[in-house]
Amino acid sequence: MRVATVLLVAFACSGAFASEPGQPLDCSDWVFLRPGFSCTDIVPFPCLDPSGNTMLACNSNGFAAPIDNAGRQFFGRVDWVSDPLDCGGYSQPSHKRVSIWMLDGSGVQSLLAFQDERCGVPGSGNSDQFSDNAGGRSVTFDAVNGVLRIATDLYCYPGNCYQSGSRLMAIHGFATLFDVLQTYTAQASLGFRVPYMPEGMAGADHFDTYWGNLTHPLDFTQAHPLACDYPAAAPHVGDYLTVADTVPTPAPGQGVYYVTAATYQGATRYGRKTTAGHLSGRDPAVLPACGP
Repeated sequence: MRVATVLLVAFACSGAFASEPGQPLDCSDWVFLRPGFSCTDIVPFPCLDPSGNTMLACNSNGFAAPIDNAGRQFFGRVDWVSDPLDCGGYSQPSHKRVSIWMLDGSGVQSLLAFQDERCGVPGSGNSDQFSDNAGGRSVTFDAVNGVLRIATDLYCYPGNCYQSGSRLMAIHGFATLFDVLQTYTAQASLGFRVPYMPEGMAGADHFDTYWGNLTHPLDFTQAHPLACDYPAAAPHVGDYLTVADTVPTPAPGQGVYYVTAATYQGATRYGRKTTAGHLSGRDPAVLPACGP
């Protein structure tokens, strides 16, 4: 899954595979229970500064209970799950799970994602795990970019070599402050979270999504409507909207772009451009009419 700002260019995409036993747990080990979320490393394991000390950003004693742009509050925690773990020489009746929980404005609590401790390299008799405080006070939120950050203290056992360190990860898929951040799944769909202020406007009445062939410069007058005037009702901040991808597969060496425009009270915006060092909005008048 690839993430880009308002303009999204797509060639191909591949799924992520879980990390190997004996390696520190990473982004590929998260299990997401809601659509549209993904994870990337900000600072990879073992998260050390030039002096060999754990970086402050990866310290699990960060700030707790951040609030995202949709008004939801988040908590990281480590629990013991009643599921036996037998690694051959290391056995216990339960195992550790680090999880991210969210509380919405109505007081409803739900689980967003989790990672489980696991057995390490076969024959080592040890497990790949995190410390007991790996999630409790380690979650912060970047409101501008819509990124939840979580630091975890990790332990792994490659062979007989004990390693420990930290990892700072970014959970993507939240509503941003301004930009429409689209995610693309080849031959399936693209989607995005409705921002707090779409393209800097106070809200959005509807969205229109276009696609076009990659050229230099891009010619938006030749864009093709993909989905128009959606959703049926005015969207809310944090709504996850999807559009079916019906675009033909590009020929080898070719590519297509996707762009989504937001309209609010008659004003349409679809991202920004830089001319001679000056930032300005793209001209919505060049976009073809969307719809019948």
